[in-house]
Amino acid sequence: MTICPNQLGQHAALWGMRNLSQWLVGERAEILDRRAAIEQGFARLPGWKLLGCGAYFAYVEHPFDMSSAVLAQKLVQDAGVLLLPGTMFTPLGDAAGGRQLRIAFANVDRAGIAQLYDRLAPLEC
Repeated sequence: MTICPNQLGQHAALWGMRNLSQWLVGERAEILDRRAAIEQGFARLPGWKLLGCGAYFAYVEHPFDMSSAVLAQKLVQDAGVLLLPGTMFTPLGDAAGGRQLRIAFANVDRAGIAQLYDRLAPLEC
């Protein structure tokens, strides 16, 4: 926690507030478009459930009969998709974590999100 930010940072922040409003509008639109692409693509994944979707991450429930820790490794090998298992975000032994995955999409455009669904849709684990 910064108690007293340095002057250089304060000057930069003030300049940004005065001059970057149009850039901010574009960034916000891009973030909302990525989120919409994640939500829309879920129709292509029968048995999967979108539990929550924010600006940068989505939490999902997978339909496979294996722990998300095992599935996450399998997805890297079989589909070229890197997701984090829900077991990383839940207490040890919490069954919900074994059914969940976290998808990070902050740096992926709409075309990349479509490719994610192209890779996940044919999976039969």
